Amino acid sequence: MQDLLINSPVQHALLLFIPLVFAFILKQTKIRGWAMLGGVIGGILLGPAIFGSVAPTYWEGLFQGGTVTHEKVIRLQRQQEADILAATTLGVDETSILHLRANHHYDLTVLQETWKVAQWEDQRTIRYYLMLLVIVILLSGSMRCKAKGTAPAAMSLSVGVWAALIPSGITTLFLFWVTSMELPAIIALGACLGAGPWTLASWERTAADAAEPSGALLMLRCGRIAWLIAGAIAMYAVWQTQGAMTLVWLLPLLVLPFLWLIPSRDWHWLRIFTDYCAIPSVMAASLVLINPLEHLQFWPILFVILFCADARWLGGIIGLGLLGGRKSIDSMRLAIPLVDAGVSQLCMAALLIGAGALPPSFSIAALIGAIFLEYTAPIRLRMSIHNSSE
Repeated sequence: MQDLLINSPVQHALLLFIPLVFAFILKQTKIRGWAMLGGVIGGILLGPAIFGSVAPTYWEGLFQGGTVTHEKVIRLQRQQEADILAATTLGVDETSILHLRANHHYDLTVLQETWKVAQWEDQRTIRYYLMLLVIVILLSGSMRCKAKGTAPAAMSLSVGVWAALIPSGITTLFLFWVTSMELPAIIALGACLGAGPWTLASWERTAADAAEPSGALLMLRCGRIAWLIAGAIAMYAVWQTQGAMTLVWLLPLLVLPFLWLIPSRDWHWLRIFTDYCAIPSVMAASLVLINPLEHLQFWPILFVILFCADARWLGGIIGLGLLGGRKSIDSMRLAIPLVDAGVSQLCMAALLIGAGALPPSFSIAALIGAIFLEYTAPIRLRMSIHNSSE
């Protein structure tokens, strides 16, 4: 832990500036989702697949941690191999060798568990770093979004709850039925897909207000309620693995409602830092301990892409339709802003990755889904314009 704390300034500097460089380059190409894509490139470069392959010892000490215990594991493995070789050379009977192997396996398993605990403790600096940047992103989004008018509380609650429960519920039921993954991991992925937007882009506010008066304020409140519901689901998932420490590792979920009470202001410097530094760095920090060559699975990615957008939209439409008073086309157009949850999904996934609730394959899928939501925003813009023209 001491070595990692000494290295933490280098660790944080790399996680901040490497993704920033690639995000800036991609920004010049005018590619959609440049901030997240810059973070993906930075995370892969700094992760075990590249940096960890070029300088494995330095990478382990800088990011993964647990180096002292890892050395003990290696020494124990070598000693056990020597013991087995010596016993075989001396002609020890097979029963005694099997007994020796069983003892070796137990000792090695205990030490490997200690190694995992040491890694977890040493990775505190990355988790704290993620939490701080997520709070910055949440604050920036809350400060830049303005919506006026009135929105019925019952309508906001109905739409927000359904917009969170439909994607998270479909995810949980389907994956629990077809996979053997542990339930907390499945619930955590469902929380990522259920997280609603807590801020809206200018075109989304315009589209919602065009659908009905005060539509932007209604969708903003619905998105925030969906975020709260998904946050509660995420806390339950992490509670199953971390116990009382859930309140620490998911602190930004508790802080965000208080950020909504701060009056909206146009802090240009905060917006620039969020877009160029915080979002790319959160993406990179989420990927820095994952080897995509080992953990990439296409079926979770396909599942997330299929449901992260349409399921949120369907939930919003259901919530709007239950209370009535709207044509179906108006409900469909009004619910479009609920799909713009790419940054929300990124933040939720980052917190759950840091808390150890999302396995690597689900982590990659959730992060790719966030990029997908960002990249498909122009399609939703064209849909809102087409529907409004009708």
